[in-house]
Amino acid sequence: MVGMTDATLSSASESRALPDFPHGPIRPFEAWRAFWDLVADRDNTVHVFRFFMAVNGKTAGTSFRRFLKSDFGRKMLADPHYIDRILLDRKTLEAAGPGTVAASYLHYLDSENLHPLGVHQAAKDAAPELWARMERDYPEYAVMRRTTAILHDLYHVLTGYGRDPLGEAVLLEFSGAQSGNRGARLLGRAAGLRIRSEIRSWPVGRMMDNAVRMAREATDLALVDPADYLHLPLDEARAMLNIVPDPVYRKIRAEWTGPEPVSGKAA
Repeated sequence: MVGMTDATLSSASESRALPDFPHGPIRPFEAWRAFWDLVADRDNTVHVFRFFMAVNGKTAGTSFRRFLKSDFGRKMLADPHYIDRILLDRKTLEAAGPGTVAASYLHYLDSENLHPLGVHQAAKDAAPELWARMERDYPEYAVMRRTTAILHDLYHVLTGYGRDPLGEAVLLEFSGAQSGNRGARLLGRAAGLRIRSEIRSWPVGRMMDNAVRMAREATDLALVDPADYLHLPLDEARAMLNIVPDPVYRKIRAEWTGPEPVSGKAA
C-alpha cells in the first residue's frame, strides 16, 4: 500500500503512556507527488493519505490526545459505532423539525446524494489495506480518524462551507487550524492556490484567513457530541459552538455565475 511504510505503521504493542499514532519523517517530494496525483484523480483518497503522511510529522498527535481526553472521545473509544446510530437514525433526525441542524444535515445529504457514512467508506474502499493496518496497530487513532471522517459532512453544515471545490478547500483549512494537523492545512492551502490560479478574482487568501480565524474562535468540533446540537436550530447551534460562517465565502457562492474551478477539489 502506497503512503505508509512498515516503519510508519510499526507494531503498536510496545508500552506507552498514551496510545501511539502513525507518523513519520517529513517527505516534501512525496507530498508534491501526492498533491499532483490528487489533482489528476480528485476522488482517490489514497493520495490524501499519502500527502498527510508525507507532511504531518507528529502534528496529528495534538488533536489525537485532545480527543482521547474528551468526554466525546472516550465515548467513541468505548463504542466506536455510537455516531453511526445517531446519524443513520433518519426518523429521529427528521423529528427534530425544520430549521434544525438535523434538518439541514439531511437536506445536505439528500441534495448531494450522500450517505452518512460515505466519506469514511470511500476512504476505506480506496485504501483497504491501510485501514486494516491502522485498525490493527493503532486502534484508538483509527477510531478518531473514522469519527472525524463520518462527521465531515456535518462540519460542512455547521461552517456553511459547501461541497464545491472552494468550500472543500477552506473546510480543510478550518479543520487543520482546529486540529493542528499540518497536512490538512497545507492541502487546503495548496488547493486554494490552484483555485486562485483559475479564478483570479476570488479572494481565496482572505477566505483561508477567515477559516483559520473561525477555527480558532470556535469550539473544537471533533470534541463535541453531535447529540448535543443536532436537535437545535442551526443558528442556535452555531452560536453555542461560536461559529460565524464566512461572509466572503457566502457572497462568492451567492453571486458567482461562471464555471467552477476544475482542479481545486482536495477531498
